[in-house]
Amino acid sequence: MKGLAQGVAVVNVGLEGFARDLRAQNVPVIQVDWKPPAGGVPALIDRLAALQRSEVDEANAATVKRMMDSRPLWRDVERAIDAIPGLEPDTILHSGPPIAFEEMCDPQQRAVEGAAVFEGWVSGREELERKLKEKAILLRPNYSLGSVGAMCGVISPSMPVVVTENQPFGNRSWTTFNEGKGNVIWMGAYDRATIERLRWMRDVLGPTLKKALRFAGEGIDIFQIVAEGIQMGDEVHARSAACTLLLQRKLTPLLLQTDADKRTIQDVLGFLAGNNHSFLSLTLTACKVAADAAHGIPGSTVVTAMSRNGVDFAVRVGGAPDRWFVAPTAPMDEAIYYSGYTAADAAGDIGDSAIVETVGLGGLVIGAAPGISSFVGGSVAHARKAMVAMRAICVASNPKFSPSAMDFMPGPIGIDVRKVVRTGVAPIIDTGVLHKASGVGQIGTGIARAPIEAFRRALLAFPT
Repeated sequence: MKGLAQGVAVVNVGLEGFARDLRAQNVPVIQVDWKPPAGGVPALIDRLAALQRSEVDEANAATVKRMMDSRPLWRDVERAIDAIPGLEPDTILHSGPPIAFEEMCDPQQRAVEGAAVFEGWVSGREELERKLKEKAILLRPNYSLGSVGAMCGVISPSMPVVVTENQPFGNRSWTTFNEGKGNVIWMGAYDRATIERLRWMRDVLGPTLKKALRFAGEGIDIFQIVAEGIQMGDEVHARSAACTLLLQRKLTPLLLQTDADKRTIQDVLGFLAGNNHSFLSLTLTACKVAADAAHGIPGSTVVTAMSRNGVDFAVRVGGAPDRWFVAPTAPMDEAIYYSGYTAADAAGDIGDSAIVETVGLGGLVIGAAPGISSFVGGSVAHARKAMVAMRAICVASNPKFSPSAMDFMPGPIGIDVRKVVRTGVAPIIDTGVLHKASGVGQIGTGIARAPIEAFRRALLAFPT
């Protein structure tokens, strides 16, 4: 009774109604933001309990170490057919998990069509559909051959590709050069100018950059540029302006050592400078080789890939090497839209580029890029809060990528399926938004949240 006479202070866990009633009676109360793990689903809670073991933690630490020990180098430029083992001359690669052409979203269908026109295989949609039906043209996901692609992610045999090698581990990955804005197949739109640009990239851009790389010694260290760019306002997914400038600084003296004429060098540098996403291709391959090097450690619950095709979202987990866990892709209801467009106009989240977040960049270090803080609320404080939330679902932090804008707080790395399911916090993915039809292309930009259902399926199927 003596304690009650001195007053009551309450800590309330759970239903906020109790706290409101106490405050109404002028009783001091602290409300604890608590909810049952895994949404209270018994099967998920049981699986989480079974996976809370030291062996899993050790496997996760080893997975993340491989990511952090990776040193991706841009080694070469080749035609896709010459660079990518297993790519057949009648095959077009695409982003996301496997999907039939008729089930693809409209932007990805148009990207495939544009690539087939570029290759000279078809003149339009009707001929493309006939050749697909006859299996004269085949479709495969990028990941089946170790390549990677932004947005629609289309790679066809004669396109020039970035060749990136992970020096410590020896594995490679490939992607096309970024086309820029407007009518571009990576954004699901094309016209005559698009095809002409792709031909110039094949005949001029690729061969010229290949010559330049011969003077680059062991190659161009991609993560070294990323680390510097993060201090200059990039998170290297939605924003790569600083990294693109840093890349130009490295390429210019190399290009000047080649036998390319002045006009060609001017055109190549002008093309790269005119597109702040020029560096994105290097980021994708760098993150892909780092994640692939980390994949396959028994017992690991760390995500080693996230990929989307506008219809489905797929997750790959380190300790389940031969499985993908698929759920419907995320709606684009948190993006910022160009004037005249809304979420109702958008295709689903799309692209292999979520490999960037998989390796602790992009949305996981969104605070590195104050210029895009509007994606998560509009202020640097919001961006910091978003990064802290991402740290809660990751295994470790990476001092190599420590944004100055966040007081050099190390970025999170190693998305843990267990933590995602337990907390219900989904990874943030920085991304563009494509119109769902009509060949319009990009209509906005912002974030998507990975669907929790894919992580739940991974958890339930994971060996214990």
